[in-house]
Amino acid sequence: MTKVYKQTDFDMLKSKVEQFNVWIKEYLELAGYEKWARVVETSDYVHTVNDEDTMFIVFLKTKTCTCMRFQMEEILCSHIWVVLKNEHLVPDPFCSEYYKPKMLLTTYNILIYPLSDRNYWKILDHIENDIVRPSEFKRQPKRPQKKLCDEVYNELYGKKSKNSCSTCGNKCHNRRSSRNGPRVT
Repeated sequence: MTKVYKQTDFDMLKSKVEQFNVWIKEYLELAGYEKWARVVETSDYVHTVNDEDTMFIVFLKTKTCTCMRFQMEEILCSHIWVVLKNEHLVPDPFCSEYYKPKMLLTTYNILIYPLSDRNYWKILDHIENDIVRPSEFKRQPKRPQKKLCDEVYNELYGKKSKNSCSTCGNKCHNRRSSRNGPRVT
């Protein structure tokens, strides 16, 4: 029942549970279906999707999602994919035209002419007379040393300590691989 996305499917499974055992149905009603229901369908175009602790609303008619990823990148987000899969809808109408094969073909529809010989190029004088020099900095052949900011970052966000065995207290192994007896305190 927790994996059902439509209210009609949920009601059908609820009736099956009632046929199997009335006490289970009453227990689930007391616990509250809304606490563990996965997706609650509100209409044909508006759907709510639970993603871990956050609830997102997908509007199929306006092609929007409250996570804002679809509006920004114009690529289907995971919440829209869930709704499309459960509604058995084809994703093509919801994708941006820029990512479809037709648009890709129109991109390369323009003829690209190869450049002529370099002797026939028309280069402006100030560009032609400009001399490009290599950089003055030469990189050393060995690996660069770590900077101080990396050390500060590791102190703040790096691994603080190694795990230790809860049986003997050594830091070189864990409890499962311990061959020592319990530690004496």
